[in-house]
Amino acid sequence: MADMTVGWIGIGNMGWPMARNAKRAGLDVAVYDIDQDKLGRFAEEFDTKRAPTLKALAEMSDVLVTIVPDGKIVRQICFGDGDNLTEGLTPGKIVIDMSSSAPTGTRMLGDELAKHGVILIDAPVSGGTHGADAATLSIMVGGTDEDAIAKITPIFEATGKNVFRCGTLGCGHAMKCLNNYLSAIGLTAANEALLIGQKFGLDPAAMIDVINVSTGRNSSTETKFHQRVLPRTYGSGFSAALMAKDLSIAAGLAGDQDMFAPLLHTTSEIWQQASAQLPGVDHEVTIEYFERANAMKLKPGKR
Repeated sequence: MADMTVGWIGIGNMGWPMARNAKRAGLDVAVYDIDQDKLGRFAEEFDTKRAPTLKALAEMSDVLVTIVPDGKIVRQICFGDGDNLTEGLTPGKIVIDMSSSAPTGTRMLGDELAKHGVILIDAPVSGGTHGADAATLSIMVGGTDEDAIAKITPIFEATGKNVFRCGTLGCGHAMKCLNNYLSAIGLTAANEALLIGQKFGLDPAAMIDVINVSTGRNSSTETKFHQRVLPRTYGSGFSAALMAKDLSIAAGLAGDQDMFAPLLHTTSEIWQQASAQLPGVDHEVTIEYFERANAMKLKPGKR
């Protein structure tokens, strides 16, 4: 693995631990981020090469990983005005988009990169910052170039636990947005149910205990409410704005295919409103959107 240089673009909440784990696994990692202070700290702490520009990163790397907020930024990284990857990419190199991007946009980007002889693979992740830190992420891979996927598999093995081949290019991103739709549904429904129950006289903590051994349980009730939502510590590392973005992508995917999906569209609208009312917050804080609407506050409850 040491003879393959991986250029890592984006060392935020997810990218930092993932790039660190790739380095610890023996990969030769070079990093780039628009936050120069963070870039310098990462390069110094983990003894990695630091690229001054995207072009320079592309020139020194065999594989480029992007893990940034959305597909529009990925496109800007690849083809934007001024400094961009394609200025330094040569035929045969591979770009892996591990961001949460729109599937249709991913396919268009793949076609454009292919004109330069560059292969695009989409490989978004699920598991949050805790999974990124522990290298236990689920990775959803889209693409059909078997040689390219074999070459980049060590990156997946270094950063994740479960690697799923989802289909052709864009299928990884489709899987990711639909997974996050189901995650958002679980949290949204639990927020509503707890407030309704408390209004009637139920204890929220006791409700979660019952739900978690009953058919209503989901990942939010099992991992979020007792640990962070009820005590108001929050801190999943995934923002409400990013969840709203992923829901918008999922709704767009349904719309592009003329699918009947009223619950998806309603959930997306709720999250757009919640993230607008609570700017910059963790997605777990959306309980406060429902509290405001109902003029009541969810109690910590007793266990």
